[in-house]
Formats: sequence, C-alpha cells, structure tokens
Amino acid sequence: MTRVGISVEGQIEDEFCKQILTPYFRDFNIELTPIIVSTKRIKCGIKHKGGCINLDRVQNELQKLLPSFDYVSTFYDLYGFDGISLEITADELEKQILDRFNTPKLIPYIQKYEFETLLLSQPSYYEEYFEDKKAKIVVEKMISSCGGEVESVNNSKKTAPSKRIIKFFNDFDDSYDKVFHGSAILQDIGLDKVMQKCHRFASWIEKIKTLSKGKK
Repeated sequence: MTRVGISVEGQIEDEFCKQILTPYFRDFNIELTPIIVSTKRIKCGIKHKGGCINLDRVQNELQKLLPSFDYVSTFYDLYGFDGISLEITADELEKQILDRFNTPKLIPYIQKYEFETLLLSQPSYYEEYFEDKKAKIVVEKMISSCGGEVESVNNSKKTAPSKRIIKFFNDFDDSYDKVFHGSAILQDIGLDKVMQKCHRFASWIEKIKTLSKGKK
C-alpha cells in the first residue's frame, strides 16, 4: 500500500480527509494520513494546532513528514496563508512550496480559495437541506456572480467562501459549524459530484490516485 501523508491547515481539513478522502483512496491501495500543522507559541500565542500558516512553517512541517511517507501532499487554503502577496495565485503558491524542496515525493496543493468552496458544488442540496427552494437560488447566484465556476467564488477575503457560507446559513436561521458541516455536507453531496464541479480539486485527487502501487 502506498503511504501518503497530507499536511492540513486545521480541523476542518483533517475531518474531511479522515471521513471522506482516506476511505476513498483505500480503494486505490493508498493510505492517506492527515497531519494538522503544528503552530508555535511565539507566532500565534498559546500553542495549538492549525492556522497561522506561512512558507517557513510549511517548510519545517514538510521536512518532518517527507522521511515518514512514500509521498507527501498539502491541503491549505490560499486565504489561510500569511506573508504572501495579495495577487499570488494558488498555482504560484504551490510552486513556491515545491521550489523549497528537491524531491518528486512532494505534491503541494493549495485550495482556491478556501475549503468552503467545495460546499457550493451542488446548489440543489441546500433546497432539500433548508426545505426552501430559495436556498438553491442563493447558491447559484453566488456562483454566477463570480463567473459561473464554483472554484472562482471569491471577490476578496471580506467576501470569501467561508464568510458567504456563514451568512447563507444565518439567512436561513441556522448556524454554520465549519468542522461539523464541512465533512457532513460533502459526505452527503458525494466526492464524485464535487470533483465534477471543482476541476482544480479533482486534478489534485487524480494526481494522488496515480501514486498507487496497484489496486487491491
């Protein structure tokens, strides 16, 4: 079995990997293990895991993981990074991470723009979830207002996918719990449907699948 370690930004990505990606990849003889980035007291206050991501911290984290796995990938939000240009793209940030290492074992992935982007993959899901036809229309408008592509739902950090989702839930008299709802909603929608709508994310999944040493 091919062992793939994945450095993740926080609890929401960790749960998503454990609940959805790890079981999915086992069908391809790949054991995916998420590891939340350890943060330091000097930078972030009280020591904890998750958040406060920058290139130096990522480099330190990946240096620890590379010897322990056949391959290592990442799952960070573009908007979760500190100390980068506002104009930098997810592709450019991936290249900056890769340039710090000289190994084919590393496959960086940066989510454009946030994890919550994936939750917009199936607008019709929210019509049933909230028992209100207007919910589907709201999600469709989010997508159409950003060019019609799910992964382009953005505009700025002030109107990032996570902030849109929080407001969306509030407008329908509910509260968004990112750790609980993130994995639960994507479990309901299904990974295949998410990949159909989120092509950049799907490309990353396909890259990992090619690492398999053979199906079961």
